[in-house]
Amino acid sequence: MGDNMSSSLADLFAAFKRSDEERQDFIQLLIETNAKLENDLKTANSDHLDQLNSRRLWQEKAQSYETKLNETTTNGFLLCLIDGDGYLFDDKLISQGATGGGEAANRLLNNIKRHIQRYEGAFHWKIVVRIYANIEGLLQKFAYIGFIEEEKALRHFIAGFTQSQPLFDFVDAGQGKERADHKIKEQLSLFINNIQCKHIMLGVAHDNGYVPTLDPYKNHPTVGSQISLLKPGRLGREFYGLPFEVVQFDSIFRTVELPNDRPPHKLQQKLVHLHKPPLQPAASPSVPVPPTANNGLTTRCPIYPGPVLLNKAGERVDEYLGTPSEFAETVLKSIISNGNRLCNIHHLQQKCNAGSKCPYSHEPTLVGEELIAFALKARLTPCHAAYKCRNRMCVLGHVCPHGANCTRKKTCYFYKVHHVDPRVDREATDTEGEAPAYF
Repeated sequence: MGDNMSSSLADLFAAFKRSDEERQDFIQLLIETNAKLENDLKTANSDHLDQLNSRRLWQEKAQSYETKLNETTTNGFLLCLIDGDGYLFDDKLISQGATGGGEAANRLLNNIKRHIQRYEGAFHWKIVVRIYANIEGLLQKFAYIGFIEEEKALRHFIAGFTQSQPLFDFVDAGQGKERADHKIKEQLSLFINNIQCKHIMLGVAHDNGYVPTLDPYKNHPTVGSQISLLKPGRLGREFYGLPFEVVQFDSIFRTVELPNDRPPHKLQQKLVHLHKPPLQPAASPSVPVPPTANNGLTTRCPIYPGPVLLNKAGERVDEYLGTPSEFAETVLKSIISNGNRLCNIHHLQQKCNAGSKCPYSHEPTLVGEELIAFALKARLTPCHAAYKCRNRMCVLGHVCPHGANCTRKKTCYFYKVHHVDPRVDREATDTEGEAPAYF
């Protein structure tokens, strides 16, 4: 009986031990499971907190972008880019100088505002206008074709245009055919995707060279509708195939291009100069005086034959022609550059008999103050007859162009006439024939 009891107790102890081990394992499992759940909960709480913070951040960003988007509605702008080499303002506006520039800016602004009324929110848009041009080239072009008034007033016109509106700029792109083109193409590339730039109006439709720049946008679903073309007097042929809206404003730009040639009969126009001669003619009641204006200035266009003027000693002196403008001198320099030697006889006497065999150039025809500049240039060569010359067709110099202030002394080509008094006393009579060569 004792053995059976011991065996039974051992079995019970073994069973109890197994149960205790199972209980310990279960408790360990609970502890580990709880630890895992706590860690998962902590991770979940951290992720939830991150989500909350991220949500708040994106909500703040969304509100910020919404504010900025709303600001673009009120701070949006239209950009008008114009190639000033091809879009020339009306002659009457340019000739008015600064006043005409201000009037041109106001007309352009008002026409653009009327045009964009169809667009939603356009009432709040600002109008930005940028004109790029080779200003020096325009000045030389005006001078070359004889647009004297426009030439003198152009810089004042540009200043008046720029000053009239705070967002209007007339920019000198520098000399060169493609300077303005390059500026406009880069400005278009910069602003085409700008969210605040609601519309772009391009004044480039005179030049087919701009078409490749516009090709990428013609089928664009959104950008294409934001571009319009400002029509010049003549629309470039390749622009007819583009889908952009074409706009035309009246009474602002020239409807025809500038002429390439000089207008006829300009040579016969008389010029009145604003500079006084260094020495006034000495007149006598009994001695005829060459025709002059009331201020003592010549009004004769320097086409020979001209008067033979003499001083009191009976020595030939040169007629005062005035001082040509800086623009006229610039044009003349550009004409005679690259070895283009102009014919004195053709341009100043208008009767070169050599024709096509003449070794000197008969083209282009000089006009206006360019003739003055060329006549003064011809006088830098001394006449061989010097003060004894009586030839009414002589275009050469008879007195030193530097006058009494000449410092070259014996090295001066006019040294032998330095003693000649340049003051006019009378006009030579018909009986005073041409003297022989002097030197």
